[in-house]
Amino acid sequence: MAKSKLLTLFISVALMISVSACGPSLVISNVDYAQPIESVISPDADNIATDERYAISFSVAPILEEENVDSADQIRLIRNNKGYYFVTAAGFSNVYVFEPAESELKLKRKIEITENGLGQPALNQRGDHIEVVDRATGNTYQVNEEGRI
Repeated sequence: MAKSKLLTLFISVALMISVSACGPSLVISNVDYAQPIESVISPDADNIATDERYAISFSVAPILEEENVDSADQIRLIRNNKGYYFVTAAGFSNVYVFEPAESELKLKRKIEITENGLGQPALNQRGDHIEVVDRATGNTYQVNEEGRI
């Protein structure tokens, strides 16, 4: 009788292991999320920035508040190879790095670029980092999700 219970237990454990191994365990590695070029987005009257090319829409109001500005004519947005979004605009002193989450963007880091604000910013994908160019001054900065590099 004890052998029968032990055999039943062994079969049950073996069955559980084999069934759990068949579950949803598909993983695709080495995904590159990078956008090849920046998106230049004009927020609407409600401060919603929508980029139809990359299917993203979000409110820029919290960023405008953080920058102490009322509005921005154009928002600059780019995504790096790890999936982080970088956001800035003319007049902003910072580049904001956001991590995508379910129905939200979570601030990972606020990177100070210049105290005076960017004049004419542009964002470029450069492999392992994002290049921030102020076309008004000619200054160039390198950033990643951890900060300035």
